[in-house]
Amino acid sequence: MTVHEVDGGTGRVGDDSPSTDHPGDGHAVPAPASPPRSTPPSAPPAPPSARRRPPARRWVDVVVGVVLVGLGAVGALRWYDSTAYPVVVLQTAGPFVVVGLGLLAVATLLLRRWWMLLPVVAVLVAAATVAAPSFEATSSPKADRDLTVMSANTWIGSANAEQLMDAVRYHSVDVLVLTEATPAMMRRLDAEGAADYFNQRQGVARADTYTGTMVLSRYPLSVRSLGTDPAVEGTRSVQPEVDVTAPNGTIRLKVAHPTAPLPGDTAEWRAGLRDLQSWKERLDGDELLVMAGDFNAGFGHPGFRDLADGLDDAQRTDGQGWVRTWPFAGHRLPAFAALDHLLSRGLTVVEAGQVAFNRADHAAVWASYHLPPR
Repeated sequence: MTVHEVDGGTGRVGDDSPSTDHPGDGHAVPAPASPPRSTPPSAPPAPPSARRRPPARRWVDVVVGVVLVGLGAVGALRWYDSTAYPVVVLQTAGPFVVVGLGLLAVATLLLRRWWMLLPVVAVLVAAATVAAPSFEATSSPKADRDLTVMSANTWIGSANAEQLMDAVRYHSVDVLVLTEATPAMMRRLDAEGAADYFNQRQGVARADTYTGTMVLSRYPLSVRSLGTDPAVEGTRSVQPEVDVTAPNGTIRLKVAHPTAPLPGDTAEWRAGLRDLQSWKERLDGDELLVMAGDFNAGFGHPGFRDLADGLDDAQRTDGQGWVRTWPFAGHRLPAFAALDHLLSRGLTVVEAGQVAFNRADHAAVWASYHLPPR
């Protein structure tokens, strides 16, 4: 009879050891190893149609869409005739719209947002089509220069008179239009030789105000109207109307200086442009005409486009593209708007340009014209 001893014999009760006793040999034999656990197979990848677009890429599409709509809306304001101050200001931003759309198209291309590229390019093409005429030159640089006209806003008479007269001599200016002219400005110009250079002058210079206007000429001037009645001119500024008798013909010259479209004055500004348009439409269509001055408006404003319809803007005719005449001195913003113009009818633009002066917030504009044979 075999007796099993607890904790001291040949066998052990309750032992959890993996070994197994075989009778008669006294050696422990290891238990067979358990089979390895199987790993469940991974799920197959989802088809491309079932994959979701990463959130970051969705946000890129949203940003591109918002910027596109914003730029398109600002560009579309050029067809909205309004006197609301924010609209009037945004209508001067047309060049920024074209530049912004170009940058947006490049960014969309680099980010490979192909489905957004098509609407961006479509709006860019539309904006470029509107801007393209200003880059197409139709001037005649080989034609004879019969008359050169310059218009300068003197910023209530504070412009540098020496620089202004230097520009007059350099460009051989025959007629100089001065808006915001003051008696002190005229004295400084005369001290720089204006009285000797120009033998004719008409207009009204007013102290401490932007409403004075003078016309200086090397050729005889005949006054049709001094343009001092605000009820007729639609502006508080003097807008003279004169005949300039040049060697090759007589040119009717009208000075333009509508009220600036500042908050509270935009209705008066629009009325001034409308009155100038009515004046133009009353003229004989065969008269040689130049309208010169600070129009306080550009081609982004429907009122100015109505006024300029049928006339040649010297800078646009010369293909100068984005012309900037304001603001210069006294502003932190760089010049971005074309507010000063020379509009003509019946004359051939030979060349045109702009000149900036110290202590003047506008650049002067000038143009040389060829007169038709008499």
